[in-house]
Amino acid sequence: MAADAASASARTGRLGTDRIRTAALAIVALSVLWRAQVASGGFLAADDYVMITQAAESNLTVEHLLALYNNHLMPGGRLLTWLITEHVGMAYWPYVLLMAIGQAILGITFFRLLRRLLQPSWLLLLPLGALMFSPLTLEATSWWAVGVNMLPMQIAMVLAVGAQVSYVQTRRKRHLVTLALSVLLGLVFFEKAILVVALVFLLTAALYAEGGFFRTIWTTIRRWWPSWLLLTVLSLGFLAAYLGNSESSLRRPASAGEVFSFLTQMLGSTVVPGLVGGPWQWLGAGDGAPVAAPPELGTWVAWTIFVALVVATVRRRRRAGRAWLLLGSYLVLVAAMLAATRLGSTFSGVAGGVPRYVSDVVVVAAICLGVAVVGLARPSRFAGATEPPTVDTPRTTPMALPEPRDGRAPDSGVPQTVAAPSATAPPEHPTAPPEHPTAPVLAEAVRTGRPARVVARLGVIHAEAPVDPEPDPASTTAPDVTPPTASVADSVPDAEAGAVRAPDPVVEPHPSSSPDAGDASTAGPPPRDADDRPTGPDRRPPAAAPSDPLGPPPPGLLGPLPERYREAVNVMLALMLVAVCLGTVWTTSRYSDEWAVKSSRSYIDTVRIEMASAPPDTVFFDAPVPDNVVPSLSWPYNLQSRFFRAFGTRPTYVDEADHVSVLDALGRIQVATIVGSTIQPGPQEGCGYLVASGQTVRMPLNEPRDDWHWVARIGYLSSADGTATLRFGTGTAEFPVKKGLNQRFFRIVGGGDAVELTVAGSDVSLCTNEIAIGNPAPKPE
Repeated sequence: MAADAASASARTGRLGTDRIRTAALAIVALSVLWRAQVASGGFLAADDYVMITQAAESNLTVEHLLALYNNHLMPGGRLLTWLITEHVGMAYWPYVLLMAIGQAILGITFFRLLRRLLQPSWLLLLPLGALMFSPLTLEATSWWAVGVNMLPMQIAMVLAVGAQVSYVQTRRKRHLVTLALSVLLGLVFFEKAILVVALVFLLTAALYAEGGFFRTIWTTIRRWWPSWLLLTVLSLGFLAAYLGNSESSLRRPASAGEVFSFLTQMLGSTVVPGLVGGPWQWLGAGDGAPVAAPPELGTWVAWTIFVALVVATVRRRRRAGRAWLLLGSYLVLVAAMLAATRLGSTFSGVAGGVPRYVSDVVVVAAICLGVAVVGLARPSRFAGATEPPTVDTPRTTPMALPEPRDGRAPDSGVPQTVAAPSATAPPEHPTAPPEHPTAPVLAEAVRTGRPARVVARLGVIHAEAPVDPEPDPASTTAPDVTPPTASVADSVPDAEAGAVRAPDPVVEPHPSSSPDAGDASTAGPPPRDADDRPTGPDRRPPAAAPSDPLGPPPPGLLGPLPERYREAVNVMLALMLVAVCLGTVWTTSRYSDEWAVKSSRSYIDTVRIEMASAPPDTVFFDAPVPDNVVPSLSWPYNLQSRFFRAFGTRPTYVDEADHVSVLDALGRIQVATIVGSTIQPGPQEGCGYLVASGQTVRMPLNEPRDDWHWVARIGYLSSADGTATLRFGTGTAEFPVKKGLNQRFFRIVGGGDAVELTVAGSDVSLCTNEIAIGNPAPKPE
């Protein structure tokens, strides 16, 4: 109890709060506020309007929720969009709020994962900051159409990995339920979340299985088969439902050069620069998010930093190599999926430079960075442990007990408490008893259960394991040194043998969750350097001071670096970290500038102002909104009548009227005219073409028109009221004729190089020299 209290006190500040957790929450809060500020500077864009229009036109039904959008299955996103559209309308702030909440959830859950996955260290803040501030995830926190897909997927990745790690450490079945629910969460919002299944398998194999490639795969499948059985059933069920309703979006790349260009662009211009604070420069893409366009020098610097980090961490700990291999494997999956669905299309030339396509990679990169820099947490002592040691629990170095001199294995009948060796002074130099006696060091197995079998090997008593560590040759050839004697807290004579009861066995970790053998911080005997070796008869390492119950801290990022290089390397690492942070700030600021330029926002604001002051009888012909608001590829959802569906007060659209207005590119209401083909001047002076009642007159156009949906305008002078019929190729349109000088706008479907006009009515004659067929446009001033 006293030792636990001291450990907890060492981990907390004066106010009793966890300082690492406090710093992590501050990082998450700063990221959320900063990202919300960047997002609020922009507005809705492109696909957002299509999703809002579809929500405004539909009821909340299963058919609407399960309908594919651009071949994406996203019922969760459709539900959220429908609720906001129904109750708020075309507003942006609810989406900013939801994305901020998603970013906060992602940060908190990711920090919890780091605390379970990695060793306790201030370095945990590095992977957390890398995820929270990575420029590659800016689109996911500012553009709703991206965030509604990617944020749930990222959260699902973190939750699924955390559930699998918990299952590996504890073997509790409830973590399998959490694993399945986490994957389902991602799939409800984005079908790409199927990659979470692959990520969980790859991470388990890379971090928790040993051996070569085939042995690692087989061990992973055999040891944690319940996870794979559950995920396989879940994946097959989802794929059957999705592929049965979707259209194939697979494409074939035009050439090998296109694939090579895509890969170099994705890795060289997007992923690697984005992981170290880039790309520093953006290429505008209209109202949508900008595309990464790093300078060539920046790309080389990014690759230098990334390669240096990989080499340094791999040289320091063997597990780091597997972590970076995990990142590379996931990148291969993402690149394959993108190449199969994006190459061979109109936009394949920039597919590798779109950060949203690889924003999920940042989660994997942050996990791998944490494993490589901090190291894996100490696992459970054996598979049957009821609860793994938490990352906050101070770790003491397992003590190797000597083998009895008579060669007999000690009795392992009943687990006992092993006291940590104390530096007992010789009789001729008595010492006072310590003021704070050292608490007994309990092996995890003693606290949680009894191992099935205990064996002794090379002076170490440990639990039987499928793979035992090989003996260290140095230990067998070392000079004869009197082995240290272990103090036993309860040295009670054995009633039958008349001997002192053997110390408790120290349990070695089970290979299923073996600690990182290559980590500098892995539990093991302390180094026996000449400077640290006691000079007295007791050659045991000195015990930790009572004021430091945690003992010596684990090595930092530098590891066992010679002292003469440590200061220079510290300065270099600090400068590199500062450069990455400054680059991130610069990149985010440049993104914020690009995102703040929104044509659709000014267009919508102007339309609202104009409609509020327009006469009640103002009517419009339906027409597309400007391409920089909604691209024409989104037809028919780029039509004004559908774009403004979620407006509280929206324009009135007609197919025929005497006076029509149009919205210009800025959203202002203008008097309409027709831009297109016009009839050639008529032969009658002062009349043009004279059309008497019951007659049909042919009027040639100055240029032909293809068969399409057109709007016609006729300006005429009529002697009386009646009706007229205009024929244009295969299309006809009938409209009323009023006495006097008038005009009429109406829709017609057809094509050709001439029109025919017929007038019906008693004693009606009509003169016209103004017939135009084309599209509505603002009338010139």
